[in-house]
Amino acid sequence: MDIATIIGLLFGLFLVFFGMSEPGSFTPPDTFFNLRGLAIVLGGTFAATLVNYPLKNVIGMLKVSLQAFSNGTAFNHMEVIDELAEYSEQARKKGLPSLETILDGIDNHYLQMGLENAILERDPKKLENFLNNELNSMIDRHTNGQEIFYNMGSYAPAFGLLGTVMGLILMMTRQAATSTVDSYATGAQDSMSALLQGMGIALVTTFYGVLLANLLFIPIAGKLKARSDAEVHGLNIIKAGILSIHSKEHPLIMREKLLTFVDKDTRKAARQATD
Repeated sequence: MDIATIIGLLFGLFLVFFGMSEPGSFTPPDTFFNLRGLAIVLGGTFAATLVNYPLKNVIGMLKVSLQAFSNGTAFNHMEVIDELAEYSEQARKKGLPSLETILDGIDNHYLQMGLENAILERDPKKLENFLNNELNSMIDRHTNGQEIFYNMGSYAPAFGLLGTVMGLILMMTRQAATSTVDSYATGAQDSMSALLQGMGIALVTTFYGVLLANLLFIPIAGKLKARSDAEVHGLNIIKAGILSIHSKEHPLIMREKLLTFVDKDTRKAARQATD
């Protein structure tokens, strides 16, 4: 589990509950809990998502959302660079076909597939196009998942506002139907109290929409984007390494090239370790 996501959600909910609570008490008023308002926001958001995207994409979204709560795929840049340097050394000594014996032991699918095609493909341009296409395809899949959550983050406040408007319309029409000149003259204070109470209930749906959008949907989209960017950065290292192996660059030259992908401190430590 990703501890940052869990802490963020729990801390955000705590602050919301603290803000809703009465002074001197940690118990929010019942006014903030309205099942109809929550149904309008969640149901409307989900319905709009179904209208906007194919069903398989929406179902896939549920699976993708779990990645925001997991630690993600561990990717140690230096370990990958060292691994690619070993493969480069083997390819220079024994030839590219010798790498076929180690393909089954490679866990990273992109690395395994890239080396396999490097063995079979002689044209470096075709190999690079293949690696780019695979990488772009993965980016597109990740972007689709992020886009769904970003759009849900825009749908939720809109349906919250819709629920508020619906509540205000019902409140005003009922108030108008039950008010008379005599009742207004004798019970203006009670009428105003009922009006304010109804307005508070109507605004709860906007509260739900803003809360879900800014504490759940948009942050999940942002977390998925950060995970995707980190994975793409790692795969770019692998792509550059595969192309270097295919072009039979010296392992030391390839290693220096791949070190440009890591931060300055990691690069410095790696160079000191090889000196």
